[in-house]
Amino acid sequence: MENDPRQPASHHPALGIVHGGATAIQWISAALLVFAAVLGLGGWSYRPPESPPVRAPAWATDDTPVRRPRLQPMLATGVYIYRCSDCHRIIPSPLEMHRTLTQHREIDLRHGINTRCFNCHHRENRDAFVDDDGSEIPWNQPQRLCAKCHGTVYRDWQHGAHGRTNGFWDRRLGEQKRLRCIECHNPHSPPFGPMVPAPGPTLPRSQLEKPWDHAGREQRPTPTPLRPPPVGQRDFIRPNPTGG
Repeated sequence: MENDPRQPASHHPALGIVHGGATAIQWISAALLVFAAVLGLGGWSYRPPESPPVRAPAWATDDTPVRRPRLQPMLATGVYIYRCSDCHRIIPSPLEMHRTLTQHREIDLRHGINTRCFNCHHRENRDAFVDDDGSEIPWNQPQRLCAKCHGTVYRDWQHGAHGRTNGFWDRRLGEQKRLRCIECHNPHSPPFGPMVPAPGPTLPRSQLEKPWDHAGREQRPTPTPLRPPPVGQRDFIRPNPTGG
């Protein structure tokens, strides 16, 4: 039976669906407008996952070597420059140096048990260092001298794990230069004094907050041979807020 066209529109099924859909669209549009207004007025503040960046001071990224030693056997005195052999060739030194120095008194020798000049300096040729077998080590290769006692450090230096590298990691972009030991360490007193640390890297904010897992135990770094877990304690127990 056909519908009477004179029937009111509100009772027409198709018109009712269209009317209901239009009402829903109006509500959705209104909600989106309210949401946009809240965002526009700053109703919600966004917290990025990173901690605020810290600007590194200029000295922390300065690639100038810590020390600028002469890589030649030279000594400057006033306006004159001498080779080590200029004096030591005509002025003999005693067999052992357990005495107060009369020359080179500016040297502060604090190198562990290395208390003898001839542990490092060649006895006959003062323009060279001495190896364990008595052979000469060129003056511009001090890292070979340091390797006599600091073998593991020398190995790390060769592979870039110790010391400093200036230039480019990708050698296709430019030159790479490994600094020698004495460009950082004073050979007569190698330990560094107290230094101000540079700012740390920017970390996600979640790593700066105290982490707890879902079971209420405090998370801690994975144990390593250099950082074993506490004896008899596998997990940290979350503090009881009631004090019990």
